[in-house]
Amino acid sequence: MSKISSTKRVLEILNDLNNGKTLCIEDLSYIYNTSTRSIRRDFELIKELYGDILISTSKGCYSTVTKSLLADALTSTELYMLKNILQLSEESSLSLGKDIDKETRLSILKQDSVQNIYKFKHKPYEDIYTQKEKFKILEHAVKYRKEVKIIYNNGKRLKPFVVSPYKIVFINENFYLASAREHYDYVLSRIALIEEATFTGKQFLHNHNHNLLNFIEHIQTPWAVYSQDWQSSMIEVILQIPEKLAKYFRLKKFLPSQEIISEDENGDITLRYMVTSVFEVDALIKQWIPYVKIIAPLELKETFLEVAKVYYANSKQW
Repeated sequence: MSKISSTKRVLEILNDLNNGKTLCIEDLSYIYNTSTRSIRRDFELIKELYGDILISTSKGCYSTVTKSLLADALTSTELYMLKNILQLSEESSLSLGKDIDKETRLSILKQDSVQNIYKFKHKPYEDIYTQKEKFKILEHAVKYRKEVKIIYNNGKRLKPFVVSPYKIVFINENFYLASAREHYDYVLSRIALIEEATFTGKQFLHNHNHNLLNFIEHIQTPWAVYSQDWQSSMIEVILQIPEKLAKYFRLKKFLPSQEIISEDENGDITLRYMVTSVFEVDALIKQWIPYVKIIAPLELKETFLEVAKVYYANSKQW
């Protein structure tokens, strides 16, 4: 019995798992005429590349999620929701279902339901399907704490630098890589602008940077500013919203920290935002000019007064 290459062996194991077979280490060791240690390494490699897809059916034996498990694992309500997700994907050109095989896709879509009533005029967020290989690298780097060299397109030139990736963050309808970088405690990189990502071969430790992890969990916008004492140096922004617009702020939090702190008899409401930088509310205020009134901080109010003056002066020349 001759040995085959480890790459071919892993591919055959993956194919058998995908076809619903249960595979045991001892049996594979005999079939491929290799040690049980080598087979265990094969399974570890599969876990590393594809995540926790393996199900341990008994000691030393594994299977994975198969098509037949779909109907058994999901309730009718969950199938209904999944069907609508696929339909919405097609309506909005998100390509969420491209990796689902045809048989499974048809099985999901044939579930009884009302007609799809949604129509997206714009994509709700970036379509990551065309960038899936890049995302796989970054996901792997975050999970296993591996340094990555990225080539970043900043609009002027391609800039290479090495980062220690902490999280992939979805914010403001875009995906970002939140990382630590040499000489920088924190950097947020738009993933769509990352031209290339490669492993450096080095790993990193979070160690004392639990503060950074906590910061990443609480950031509200891409313009958040990190410092070691960020929690104690938050800036309080107070805005007053007239009654005719108040309903929109009651229905939606434009930032997670939004809080209604008072309401006048005439229906005007006063809001509080806690931010790491006044730039975090810049776009929000511009969106509602001239109706929003800045109460605090004073420097933010003065900044927008200057913006208004410049705009007024320029408009005379147009």
